[in-house]
Amino acid sequence: MTYSTKPAHIRALLFTATALTAFASPAHAEDAAATEAEDSSTIIVTAVDSLRLNQKTEGASRLGITALQTPASVETLDGDAIRLRGDLTIQDAAARATGIVNASGVFGFSLAARGFVGQNSVMQLYDGMRMYNNTLTFPADPWMAERVEILRGPASVLYGEGAIGGAVNVVRKQPGDTLEASGRAIVGSFESYNIAAGAGGPINDMIGFRIDGAYRESDGWMKRGNSSATSLSGAIKLKPAEDLSITLSHDFSRQLPRTWFGVPLVGGKLDKSLRKNNYNVTDARLRFRDNWSQGKIEWSPSDSFSIRSTFYHLWANKYWHNSENETYVAATATAPAKIRQSSFLELYHVQRQTGNRTTANVSGTILGLENHMVVGFDVNRITYKNISNSGNNATRLVDLFATDTGLFIDQTGAAATKPRYKNTIHQYSVFAEDRLVLSDQVSFVGGLRYDRPRIRKNDYVNAANNFTATPDAVTWRLGGVYNPIPTLSIYAQYATAADPVGALVSTSLAQSAFDLSTGRQWEAGVKHVFWGGRGEWTFAAYDIVKRRLLTSDPLIPTIQVQVGQQSSKGLEASLFLKPVDRIGITLNGSVLKARYDDFSESVGGVRFQRAGNRPSNIAAKTANAFLSWEFADGWVADGGFSYVGKRFQDAANTLVIPSYTLTDFGVRWQFTEKASAGLRVRNIFDETYVRATYGASQWVLGDPRAVEASINVAF
Repeated sequence: MTYSTKPAHIRALLFTATALTAFASPAHAEDAAATEAEDSSTIIVTAVDSLRLNQKTEGASRLGITALQTPASVETLDGDAIRLRGDLTIQDAAARATGIVNASGVFGFSLAARGFVGQNSVMQLYDGMRMYNNTLTFPADPWMAERVEILRGPASVLYGEGAIGGAVNVVRKQPGDTLEASGRAIVGSFESYNIAAGAGGPINDMIGFRIDGAYRESDGWMKRGNSSATSLSGAIKLKPAEDLSITLSHDFSRQLPRTWFGVPLVGGKLDKSLRKNNYNVTDARLRFRDNWSQGKIEWSPSDSFSIRSTFYHLWANKYWHNSENETYVAATATAPAKIRQSSFLELYHVQRQTGNRTTANVSGTILGLENHMVVGFDVNRITYKNISNSGNNATRLVDLFATDTGLFIDQTGAAATKPRYKNTIHQYSVFAEDRLVLSDQVSFVGGLRYDRPRIRKNDYVNAANNFTATPDAVTWRLGGVYNPIPTLSIYAQYATAADPVGALVSTSLAQSAFDLSTGRQWEAGVKHVFWGGRGEWTFAAYDIVKRRLLTSDPLIPTIQVQVGQQSSKGLEASLFLKPVDRIGITLNGSVLKARYDDFSESVGGVRFQRAGNRPSNIAAKTANAFLSWEFADGWVADGGFSYVGKRFQDAANTLVIPSYTLTDFGVRWQFTEKASAGLRVRNIFDETYVRATYGASQWVLGDPRAVEASINVAF
């Protein structure tokens, strides 16, 4: 971004904010009120949302049952509450849920849950569909989300291999039954701003629509930390008959993430004087473009039978041009301290994914007992083409406080940028779920799935690396729910999982030789809605074991090392209270014990046993709290608190990542029925904290204190 363009952007933002506010003026609000006294688009005045235990959740089951009826840990985050809390990304929003830690690095999606971390362990879905992407960057903005559903524990029986820690399902905004529109404008620290708007509703009795757009930009808090993201989403819903609906949708995002790969450690510790430096090359680039098209057909000829079929196509083009590794070189008698640049990576990532999921829901009786069943299949085809400069071994020393860190170093010959390989995956799956109701108080829920991916690699450089592999897997789960009263559930469940040894779309010849990792989980818990819905609480205990596990090598993030066995056991609890209409409180926390049960690694050619150590980047304790208080008519104050316990960067547990506590505060003024203005401060105490690690020598820090002002309207 150049300085000359910034005033135009700011003027555009202010113009948009003014226009949105004008639209929501009392005159317009009065017109809207004449149509409907309680318009569904009225801005929610509290960012505290209930646990939604009585709400149906698609992310945890396709049976159409509520969280109370599901024998698993399920949490739903409302999209409006996410936006009012000021969460900038889906990862930020998910990290407010019980036991979830945002471990995302420079870009992409990485969460930790129940002792496991990364996209292969905590899966992200969009509208219930899995994106097999080893650098997941979609969706780019929480403005598009109607809600975020979180399932903790194994999800393989629902979505295929992986996800032993859990799954996060982002449900996009859908065409609604009433016409509504909303908008938002934000300006903040580090020359940041965000503009978003959306509208939806019926066009006539047969056609509905939804359209949303968002743009954000920032100069960042570190040198050369500028970034931007554009997101667009649209849907048309056709209802040619009472029992038939067809929804066509398309989502687009274009991201230019900041090209900063963290702070190099000095003697294994953080030197705060270096935290704002950017040691990447001055011509660094990151560009991500994603498109996601879907067609959904839903046919419900009767109350006891329905069919849903979803066709989809994803195309993702991504580009890297960076020096990603930065290592501190200590001063000597003849030379000052330096930073060594390495891993000069240029990569074109070209991915296409086409597929279909079809399910049939059948309700009836078995031996006089109420029964609900879902059967279905998943098929998809993925192609991933890698064009890169693999083998570039260039290095360069730069000064600690250099303003010019040099240009990208290209190499010729074998290390030149060229097509390297193409992976093609054909995925075939069949699955079933069933809920058998024995009485008003007792029910059983089970599931079974068979996956058979066929992976074929075509290596353009060395044909000896070509292979074909078919790592099939069977996973299942079975649980029971006891309801002594309708608003109280006591449940237990056993579930299994299976993981590939790495990212499916970029599986290598070496990885194809490994067996699938397998896992199992025992879980038991309680869920309760009380005080007439003003209170909800949950408690869960679990024990997970994963065998033949591969985890990221702390020295080289793209390489996997195999361990014999890893386990995790823990407790989770959450509470929602609304003691009076003007006050809302949410609390949650988790404690766990994660360990390597059987793992040894080679360091300098010497074998070291790591059994009993905690896996890297796993926090043993987490906690979140959020309070919202309408202290006067139209005035709301809210505050959030998040705690993440200490983690370890290495399997030896010698490199400690300190614990951190983040606090944020906001105040909003609802100056008309349809418009509000807000002021928010994130990380009030300006804590320096580590969000993720990159390699053995870099820490990716979270954002420092930031202030933002916002205008929100609905009409």
